[in-house]
Amino acid sequence: MKNNSIKYNILINFFIAILISIILTLVGVFLVIMLIHILCKGIYAKFINYYNTNRLVMVGFSIGIFVVFIVLMCFIFIKRMNKTTDYIEEISHNLNIISKGNMDINIPIRTKTELGNLASNVNKMACSIKELMKKEKVWEKQKNNLITNLSHDLRTPLTSVIGFLELIEKGNYKNNDELHHYCEVSLSKAKELKSSVEQLFEFTRISNGDINLNKSNIYLQQLIEQATIGFIPSFEEAGMEYKISSKDVGLTINGDAILLVRAFENIISNAIKYGSEGKYLDVNIEKENNMVVVRFVNYGDIIEEENLKNLFQRLYRVEKHCNKKEGTGLGLAIVKTIVELHNGNIEVASSKERTEFKIKLPFN
Repeated sequence: MKNNSIKYNILINFFIAILISIILTLVGVFLVIMLIHILCKGIYAKFINYYNTNRLVMVGFSIGIFVVFIVLMCFIFIKRMNKTTDYIEEISHNLNIISKGNMDINIPIRTKTELGNLASNVNKMACSIKELMKKEKVWEKQKNNLITNLSHDLRTPLTSVIGFLELIEKGNYKNNDELHHYCEVSLSKAKELKSSVEQLFEFTRISNGDINLNKSNIYLQQLIEQATIGFIPSFEEAGMEYKISSKDVGLTINGDAILLVRAFENIISNAIKYGSEGKYLDVNIEKENNMVVVRFVNYGDIIEEENLKNLFQRLYRVEKHCNKKEGTGLGLAIVKTIVELHNGNIEVASSKERTEFKIKLPFN
């Protein structure tokens, strides 16, 4: 039996109560008899005579002493257990507070017994629930942001598509060139709609784990070049140039090429969207211990510290005072999820001179 067990403490208190009760009872009976003997010798003599000659008096006296002993023992045991019962009531009271939704409690650890462990666990539970409630509020806010962002991102191109299709339906165009322009704009806006919906679907699928990694050995530089080539028109439109450099061209990793390309595409797209003023995107690949490090560096606007903390959170979007399309806020969250699925990690640092996204992946 452990010394810090509440059962052990109850037994100790019980035996102490018995011992003290026996001592107090014997001392009390002795003092009473001695007091009677001193003050009333006649009564004392009669009592001794009755006790020795009358069995009922002897039994009654013994029962009286036993009753006094039991009363004393119960009283002492209850008094010694008050600290424990009060502590139980304190824990119960705080649990009642928690049940009403108030998590701002901290039960003092008054003992090393199971009650102390219980109080500690209740404190941890309240703290965990409080953190979960905070996260739930953040998730609720993010969900509302998603609805707001998607509503805006879907409504704007959809309005254009409907508007141009109505013009076409009514024949409100002068020639085939104008009709072609209407169709071209409608197609472009429809593709924006498709992209937003696909990004939301992809994020949901990856985050829910509804995906199996199709891993193979991949030459990392070739994979990044493949992802970057598709953005050449976007680079030209933004007036940007890119450069991919590697100290070891033959670096390989074991991963899902399709998902990794998607992650690299999201970062490149993000660099073009927000870093075009810097005119350059540098991609550096190198080996660091047992990891492959890929750095995407652009020289555009600084990302403020408050935004850096939340950049990879789902549905988070950097607020910019410009007319650029901001997107759904899922791109970098998708990147983070894909990288972590490959047992890697991603970091971001930003200054007035440069913004760097650093991806670390296990070296093959």
